[in-house]
Amino acid sequence: MTKEHMKPDPTPEDDEWDFAKARAKLAPKLDTRTAARKARKRMLAAAVDGRSLRATGRNQHLNFKASQRIRDLIAKHVPKGQVSLWLEGAILAKLRSEGIDTDA
Repeated sequence: MTKEHMKPDPTPEDDEWDFAKARAKLAPKLDTRTAARKARKRMLAAAVDGRSLRATGRNQHLNFKASQRIRDLIAKHVPKGQVSLWLEGAILAKLRSEGIDTDA
């Protein structure tokens, strides 16, 4: 390449020197509408899919009613995102204490 086709180095007076503009140009464009926010939330919630559940052997749904006291205690003492694992362990422990062989 010849020197005449190359751009000179930017100086503080050039727009290329302005880091705030550069950061703004590279910043992610985020749609702040309610519909867009809800769509992002649905997309993130779909990250736990059947494949990830089958890999851990947790593909059966178990739903039960609990008192508000139990809900509050779980919310206070069980780390978020580990409730189902914790409940599974508690159920297995209770079955074992009743003399039921859970490994069969």
